[in-house]
Amino acid sequence: MQGLKKSVVIGIAAATMLTTVAFEASAAKELRLATAAPQKTPWGAWMQGIADRVEKASGGELKIKIFFSSQLGNEQVTMRQTVRGRIDISGQSNTATSLVVPEFSLLSAPYLWDSPAHSDCAFDKYIGKVYAPMMKENGLIILTWVEVGQEIIFSRKAVKSPADMAKMKIRVAPTKPAVGYFEAVGANPVPLGTTDSIPSLKTGTVNAAVWPTVYGIAIGTHKLAPNVIVTNHGHQIGTLVMSKKIWDKLSAQEQSWLQKASDEAGALRKGVRGAEKALLAKIEKAGVPVYRPTPAEMEQWRAAAKPAREKLVRDTGGKAEAIWSEIIKARDACRG
Repeated sequence: MQGLKKSVVIGIAAATMLTTVAFEASAAKELRLATAAPQKTPWGAWMQGIADRVEKASGGELKIKIFFSSQLGNEQVTMRQTVRGRIDISGQSNTATSLVVPEFSLLSAPYLWDSPAHSDCAFDKYIGKVYAPMMKENGLIILTWVEVGQEIIFSRKAVKSPADMAKMKIRVAPTKPAVGYFEAVGANPVPLGTTDSIPSLKTGTVNAAVWPTVYGIAIGTHKLAPNVIVTNHGHQIGTLVMSKKIWDKLSAQEQSWLQKASDEAGALRKGVRGAEKALLAKIEKAGVPVYRPTPAEMEQWRAAAKPAREKLVRDTGGKAEAIWSEIIKARDACRG
């Protein structure tokens, strides 16, 4: 009888193990992708396109399930979970990427690039070589860049120049470049994540907010802070990354499907930039004041950028000085 019980226990354990292994193998074929982006945005459509291409290329062997609108947590949470391997893939802004590699925040230094095309050149030809190894050391594989777009200001009151923002409480991304620039402007920056920002505007904790154009309008910031100032002071570039722990478990073929499907940065750039113009025109037509600073006012906005950039490099520490040198080289090379 005792031997029979032992055999039954061993049999149950073996069956359980086989079931677990089978489940894990099955689950590994469906990767979870987390993003703060709403589904009906350029980012949502772009990520869905990646998922569709992966499924088609793999003949259904590899699928990606996308969790939009911070369903798995805000960007900071999902980025940390991706590093740990609890989330397979995440798409996020510069803000969240900087949590893992602080030096990545240098890329959102104010007025760093002359134009979006200038930034594209630097990222495509030079920047990836600088950051890919650092991301890998910290548990992430870069699949591609994510165009987030130009940053603008949403304010309760009309703003034209930095003088109009004296001591104003303004929501900024929880990063050194965001805080440093608006301190240099003379405002009172309040660093907040994506999920806390709209409630803070509703309660009056802040009276203005900085967002990339498309995202800010998509979540309805202009309804709470109905004065839009097109400063374009920061060009936000994020990342689509995969947990190295998960990546290393994939076959070379599966890795290839993901890489090829993700090689569509140009399409997202076009989509975001087209949406920026269209959405600004849409809310302006609906009666939202959209102010574009004059050349003289733009010089005032730009004047705060240089000291903010210098302070950013000093405060970031780590490899910031060496990497900043590489960024400047890329910037200058793409001006030629």
